[in-house]
Amino acid sequence: MSALDKFKDWNLTFNKPAIDQVHLPEDITAIGSEELGKLFTQLTSWTDYIASQNALAILEERAALKAKEYKENIMLVKRMGSQAKGETVTIIKAEIATNPDIVALDNTYEEKYAYRKLVEMLLTNHERDLSLVSREITRRSNDYRRNI
Repeated sequence: MSALDKFKDWNLTFNKPAIDQVHLPEDITAIGSEELGKLFTQLTSWTDYIASQNALAILEERAALKAKEYKENIMLVKRMGSQAKGETVTIIKAEIATNPDIVALDNTYEEKYAYRKLVEMLLTNHERDLSLVSREITRRSNDYRRNI
């Protein structure tokens, strides 16, 4: 069960913005103040959405890792039992690591990890863009106050 499925009863919503993903123009100083404000609002909504997706990706990754570790531990306990005389834990762990179920769980975990890293990168990029737009708004506000 995914993290999102688990939280459905909590009535949490992670709505994707209705607009396409926002990209900064080459020169934000060249756009008007109204357009800059709109850009800030759009970037904020996308950053919030991506942050929620990052949190879900972290939860999914952790769940995949826990499922893999649980299966490995169960197999280790079953394999080690009282008949494990003469066998080393390293050999048994190697056997378990090559078990098709463990390989599949490991692949699932790696996919979740890769997805989280991509979402994390996207979030970092959006936060940087949002900060840049925010600084430009502040700069314009300060210039306006100085000119009054």
